[in-house]
Amino acid sequence: MPNSTNIYLKVLLDYCQHGVIPSSQNTAFLRAPWDKQRDRLMDYLLELMRDEHYHTQVMTSALRGKMFYSQVGHFITDCANHQKFQQQRAWTEHHRIEKMLAMSEVERMDKSRFYALLAELDDKHSEDGFDKVFFEELYHTSNPLDEALWQRLAHDWQECIDRHVDRKLSEYIAIRKANFETALHRVMDQVSHYMKRNNVTEAQAAQAWDLMDGMWTETEFERQLRTVKIQDRYPAIGEIVARMGRVADAKGKSRLTVSSGLSMKMEHSSGSDIEGITIGDDLNSLLPSELAQYTDDDMEDIFIYKYRTRRLQTFRYKSEMSKPSRKLGFTHASRRGPMIVCIDTSASMYGVPQRITSSLLSLVEETAERLNRDCFLIDFSVSVRAIDLMQRRKEKRMMKVGFKEETANFERGKMPFIGGGTSAVRMMEVMFDLLDDDKRHYVNADVLWVTDFMIPMPPSHYIHKLHEYRETGTKFYGLKILSREDEESHDWEQFFAHIDTITYHRIRRY
Repeated sequence: MPNSTNIYLKVLLDYCQHGVIPSSQNTAFLRAPWDKQRDRLMDYLLELMRDEHYHTQVMTSALRGKMFYSQVGHFITDCANHQKFQQQRAWTEHHRIEKMLAMSEVERMDKSRFYALLAELDDKHSEDGFDKVFFEELYHTSNPLDEALWQRLAHDWQECIDRHVDRKLSEYIAIRKANFETALHRVMDQVSHYMKRNNVTEAQAAQAWDLMDGMWTETEFERQLRTVKIQDRYPAIGEIVARMGRVADAKGKSRLTVSSGLSMKMEHSSGSDIEGITIGDDLNSLLPSELAQYTDDDMEDIFIYKYRTRRLQTFRYKSEMSKPSRKLGFTHASRRGPMIVCIDTSASMYGVPQRITSSLLSLVEETAERLNRDCFLIDFSVSVRAIDLMQRRKEKRMMKVGFKEETANFERGKMPFIGGGTSAVRMMEVMFDLLDDDKRHYVNADVLWVTDFMIPMPPSHYIHKLHEYRETGTKFYGLKILSREDEESHDWEQFFAHIDTITYHRIRRY
C-alpha cells in the first residue's frame, strides 16, 4: 500500500527546511518491508524535489520554501484524497473476494458461475493484468474443490484491485501535474514581482505568507503585510524579540546570561572505555557497520541521510564525565528554555494594541521556529489559557495543505480578545507551571509580558517566586502598550530585566 499523507508531508518539509532529498531506494524504508508496490505519488514528489529550478529557489529563499511546501503539499493531499476515494470504491470488490472464498462446494462446482466471474473480472481488470485464459485452464485441469485454486484467484484479484487504484492515481497525477506546475511557477513569479515592485523584504514577505491560508491572492497578501509592517512603525517589537531569542544585535554586542546545565569533560579513551551504543553524528565514534555503509557506493546515500538526520550508530564512552555547573558570561545566543509570551486580552488592550500584538506574535513564532525553541502563549484577562505556539504552527501548516481543520481559536493570526478586567495571579500560576515542567528540563527561559501594566500586584509569594526564577537565569521582559492619554504605572519595572514602551494615539469616535 502507498504511504500515508503524513509521510509525504514529512519528506516535503525536510526538503523545504533542510534540502534533504531521499533517493528512490531510501524511500523504501518508509513502507512495510513486504510492500513492493511502486509509489507513484512519492515518485512524483521526488521528481519535483530534484528539479534544479525548484531546488535553487527553495534553497535560496525561505519564502519560496514555504510557498513550495504549501502548494506541493496541497497537491499531495488532493492526490491522496483521490487515492483514498478509489480505495473506498474498491471496498465492494474486497467484500466479494471474501464471499467467493466462503462459497459452498455446490457453488464451487458450478462451472457457469465460475466462468461468469472470470468474464466480469476480465472486463474490469484486463488492463490491470488479469489473466482470464490462465484461470479457465486452471479450473479445467484442477479439482474445483481445491482450496489452492480459489486462494490463487483471490490473490490475483486483490493484486488487480491494487494495480487498478495505482493506475487511477497515475492517471490523476498525469492529467493535473502540467496545470499544477504552471500554477506553481506563476504564483512564485507573482510574489517575486510584487516584492520587487513594492520594495518588500524577504523576512516581511515570509511572515506575511505565514499569516495567510496557503493560497496566494495579492489583496490578502497586502492585508497581512500591513500587520507585519507594524514592526517598522514600532522598532521596539523587533528589539524585544531579539532579546528574547538571545540574538546578537546589529552592532555585535553579546547578551549577558546565566548558563546552567552540564559541564562535559572528554578524556583520551581506549577500546575498553566503551560503555554502550547511541545515535548521533559524531564521525569519530562510528560503529564499523556505519563505516562499511560509507565506503559502499550503493549505501552511501543512506549514510548521508542518517548523518544529516543525526541517526548514525556511534559508540558511547565512559570518559564523557559530566557534572552540574553554572556560570555567568557573555553569549551571542542561548537556545535553552522556552519563549513564553503573556498577552493581556482585557478590554483596555483592544484596537491598536491588538494589531501590535498580532505583529509581535508573528515575529515571535518565526524566531522560535528558526532557533528551534519551544514557544508558548498565555493570554489572560478574567480567564487564562496556555497555547503551544509551535504545535499550533504545525497544525496551521497541515491545515494550509488541506489535511487538517484548524482547531485553535485564532482568525488568521489575530489574537482573540476576551475583554473584562486584568488579573496577574492565574497567569503567573500558568507561567510557573510551564517553567517548572521537569520533563522538558527548561533552563534560561525568556518570558515577555505584553500589557499596559495596569495590573494589581499579586500576593507576596508570587513576587518571591518571580525573584527565584530571575536568579536562576530566566529573563523577564515587558512590552508596555499605552495610549498617550493613559497614566503610566512603574510598579512592575523592578521585576523585569527590561520593559519597552509603545505609545499610540487613541482614535475617539462620537
